[in-house]
Amino acid sequence: MTAELKKYLLEHCRAWMLPEEIRALTRIGLTKYGEETDRKLALVEPKIEAMYGFADEKTNQLVEMGKERLEIRIAERLLKDSGDTIINNCPKCGKLTRTPKAKQCRYCKHDWH
Repeated sequence: MTAELKKYLLEHCRAWMLPEEIRALTRIGLTKYGEETDRKLALVEPKIEAMYGFADEKTNQLVEMGKERLEIRIAERLLKDSGDTIINNCPKCGKLTRTPKAKQCRYCKHDWH
């Protein structure tokens, strides 16, 4: 999987992610480089804890994988489960477009509006 495809999937395909995947990505983004944060130092309010999944075992397992492995795992799952519907390639050159709804290729400038 290319870095461009991984970035495309993680940035534009959140609607297809599982809730625990979204919470894990959010938690990793809250901490510097994704390392574990002490609960007392991070978020102590029960509502905020629930929102970021500190009590959720699936989320905790995903966070323990680390940022790189988690991103690759999510991107691979999205590609396997929904690749046909979320990947938008240029009909002329076949390269990946900027977003899933793009109608103009950034490489060959082909327009299919």
